[in-house]
Amino acid sequence: MSEPRLLRLLVALLLLLVLGVSRADLPAPVPLDPAGEVDLILHGRLYQADGSAPPAAVEQLDGWLSRLKPAATVHLLGGRYWLHAVVRNDSSATRWVLDPHASLIERIEAYVLQAGQPPQRFSSGYVAEEPQYLLHYGGDVALAPGAVAHVLLYMESPYYARVPRATLLTQDAYRHVVLTENLLVLFSLGTQVTLALYNLFLFWGTRDRALLHYALFMLCSAVAWGLSFHLGAQGLQWFDLRWHFVGFFLLPVFNGWFCIRFLQLPRLAPRLARLTYFTIALSLALLPISFLALPLANSLCSLLTLLALALTGSAVWKSLRSGFEPARYFLAGFLVLLVPAAILLLANLDFMDTPVRNPEVLTVLGVSAYGLLLAFALADKVRLLARQKDEYLRRLDRALDQTRTDHLTGILNRHAFDQMLAQALAPERSEAQVQRTLLAMIDLDGLKAINDTQGHTQGDVLLCAFARLLRTLCDQRTAVFRLGGDEFAVLGHASDEARLCAALPVLERRLRAKGFPASGVSFGMAFGYEAQTAEALIQRADNRMYAHKASKRANRSLAAEAPRRRAADRSAVRDGG
Repeated sequence: MSEPRLLRLLVALLLLLVLGVSRADLPAPVPLDPAGEVDLILHGRLYQADGSAPPAAVEQLDGWLSRLKPAATVHLLGGRYWLHAVVRNDSSATRWVLDPHASLIERIEAYVLQAGQPPQRFSSGYVAEEPQYLLHYGGDVALAPGAVAHVLLYMESPYYARVPRATLLTQDAYRHVVLTENLLVLFSLGTQVTLALYNLFLFWGTRDRALLHYALFMLCSAVAWGLSFHLGAQGLQWFDLRWHFVGFFLLPVFNGWFCIRFLQLPRLAPRLARLTYFTIALSLALLPISFLALPLANSLCSLLTLLALALTGSAVWKSLRSGFEPARYFLAGFLVLLVPAAILLLANLDFMDTPVRNPEVLTVLGVSAYGLLLAFALADKVRLLARQKDEYLRRLDRALDQTRTDHLTGILNRHAFDQMLAQALAPERSEAQVQRTLLAMIDLDGLKAINDTQGHTQGDVLLCAFARLLRTLCDQRTAVFRLGGDEFAVLGHASDEARLCAALPVLERRLRAKGFPASGVSFGMAFGYEAQTAEALIQRADNRMYAHKASKRANRSLAAEAPRRRAADRSAVRDGG
């Protein structure tokens, strides 16, 4: 073979090799699945965007792509990228949706090129003023059965929250996804706002700062997630990405304050309290990053949130082990939030790929469940405080009863007597009620003699026995008291006069039958219409009691004189006889 022919053969083989490598480097067509979705990021090629416009025909695509620099992955600190993928529609479905998702993307331009067909194009992204689907980036694509299409997807953003995905799925399936996710998002955000407003109302009435910090946490969460789901952009036409992370930087602040106060960290875990204060200060210090270095905000905020989650979990566990019962609901909420939050944050830091289609939806649901269980924890704390308050009131009542009870006899004492008599004669009571007040002053006769002859112990037995008998006179309108020493009193209603006059002599006989034959009961009664003041009423009843005592003493003297007189009379009769 001659040298020119050999040279031409080598050149031809080299061209074939180059062409073969070039064609082999193009992505193979990916069959579409009408029952699922195909991730074009996994099956396509990424390129660094150089600002050039994409070709309008398939035939120009190879040359245009050859001028672009390949990219291994989407850099989370932002940038401009082209994604090229080839798809083949082996199904009968014709209406499809190209959906970039799983990350915030500021600008999206999508092109679908088919041989012999005009290119299909749509714009989307965070700054899209009229997206085809609410809160989503997807756009409609028409693919005939058997068609092979080249998909070009332009993505530009100052940062990427995670490595984005770009999937093709049928229009019906996508509409179901959009409806489901939007309902879940709006329900979650509505729940957070409702919990925030309700607890702000409770704080207004109770001034409990834990309620305020909880309400601010939920309100801040609702605003931050609302911006993340483009409610500000699509609802208010507010496209400033620098404000997105302000709410997320503040979440560790309000959550930290809530943990410190609600979990009682300064008392139960001082070291965790100091670490939480440090996290709060760090969050406030890093907040300006949102405006000064936006590409770094996502990663720094994710690291900060992981730190706050770790501290929250430790604080909840420490508080629960210390016996703080409401922390059990806090722990349940933390566990519910932990899994979706960990998935999202680790994906934000590019440590893992998200195992779910939309990790943000899962996380906002976790935040709402966390907030709801925190509300249960607050309610449980209120229940615990109410129980403690009831116990305190019971103890206070017992203490007050002790201050109003005579320690020896167990009936009401002089302090209680003064209070109840003042209430019975109080100016706010009607004149008829005051006038129908009855006071009986009672003196227990024979106590001094028993103390002198049998000892004070036996005298105490007499006092207790009489108090038990006196207590039988009590009813809803009648109270009995020991005023001190051998003095007792009965406070009741004027209609009880006859009952008391009949009962007190009976009590005297029963007392004597119990082994105290020398004891007796002297009493005097006065009525509210007879005196203007408590002192005057007591004095009038005392005077009558002393009169009764004197009368009984005189009767006893007459009874003692009667035998002597009878004996003297009989002697006189005999002498006279």
